[in-house]
Parts: sequence; C-alpha cells; structure tokens
Amino acid sequence: MGDFDYLTGKFCCHVSGEIDWGLDYYAPQSFLAPDGRRIIVGWSNEWEWMPLWKDWGPTYKEGWCGFFNIPREVRMRKDGTLQFFPIREVETIRENPKRIAELAVSEEYTELEAGDGVCFELKLKIDLQRTNADELELDLRCGAERRTICLFHFKKGEMRVDRNAADGWSKGVSRSVLYLQGKKELDVHILSDQSSLEIFTDQYQNNHSNNIFAKASQNQLRVRARGGNAVLRDIETYGLRA
Repeated sequence: MGDFDYLTGKFCCHVSGEIDWGLDYYAPQSFLAPDGRRIIVGWSNEWEWMPLWKDWGPTYKEGWCGFFNIPREVRMRKDGTLQFFPIREVETIRENPKRIAELAVSEEYTELEAGDGVCFELKLKIDLQRTNADELELDLRCGAERRTICLFHFKKGEMRVDRNAADGWSKGVSRSVLYLQGKKELDVHILSDQSSLEIFTDQYQNNHSNNIFAKASQNQLRVRARGGNAVLRDIETYGLRA
C-alpha cells in the first residue's frame, strides 16, 4: 500500500505484506464489482519454476488441470493494511449448520463434524486468554493414515500448514508469522473442497491456500492441544453444496 503519482508513474510504498502464504495462490487479478467491492481471484496451482513443483498432479487422469481459488473481497483497514475475505456469496451454498458455543480441548483428539468432511466451512475463535497450550493442531481431511495438519504455535508465534501426509502425492509446508501479543483471541476460517484447503486467520490478514488431492474417504476432522489445554469459542460448521 502507498501513494501512486499518475502523472510521473511513481509509486511510494508505505506498507507491504503477503496476500497469501500458501503454496497454491498465484497471480491474483482484481476487478471492481457493481456494488463497489474490490474482488480478487487467484490461480490455485504452481508452475514448473516453483521449488515444490513436481508435475500437474493426479487431476490429469480426470481430464482437467488447475482451478481458481475462492474469490476474495479486499478491504483496507485504517492502518493501511489489507484484509482478504471470502466473498459473501459463498454463504448461499451453505447447508446443515452446526454451532458449539465453547469447547475445551486437551491433548487427546476431539472429533468435529462439518458437512460431509470433504466440502465444508469451519469458523472458530481460539480464546488466547484461557489457552495455556504451546500449540493447537487442526487435522483436516483425515483418513487411511492421511491428513493435512494446520498448526498454530503460540509460543513461537507461527502458523504452519503441512500437507506432506495429505494424499501420497503433495508435498510442502507453508509458514507464516502470527502476531499474537496483546490479543485476546485468534479467529480461524477454513474452506475445504475436494482438492483444496483455504485457511484464513487473524482478521483475514494471514491466509494459506494449499491444494491437496485427498480421496473422498478422507472426511474426518479433529483438533487437539499440545503442551497444555486450549479453549475454542463460537464454533460454526457448514456443509457446502457442490
């Protein structure tokens, strides 16, 4: 973010940051919606020159290759930083809503239900004041020894999404810094479909988009704390219609 001089073509940068820390968010394009929203759409794939690229993945067997991420609305905060919200139209395909006001999480796994466990939406808040764990682990698209791990490391101030055990093909760990000092809670919003996971945190300013090619039988969702206990609040889950 900064100031652009249209006469001279010079741009003065004041604030810089990442739109997405994931391994599969590439070349977003921007347009203005009729209602004034600024919308961006990114390409959900990697290219040959990227370090984790192997090939175009197992989808070629199904006759397709690559897709777009969920469109996002861009909003500017007063401090000049940006937020990236999944467009509100996603709410029109929600079904089977479930809500949990509060959930205490120990080092033992707690199972969660969200739609069919493949195409789903999950929203929650981590109560940082009542959480003494070192880490919170969310295991997504689990089954048959497979899973994608979303890890929030409170002491290190780091978020990681590990897809090395996701599907027997995908590799890589995406990482980002979590700025937690002085905060009472950390919001988490996850959108899952057959071939991707998009995870939004910290008021939609810290986001990870990763492709995975998990089987439909990988439909379990679970959470646990590491090195203590955690408290989750305002949990919402939805199925998403295809």
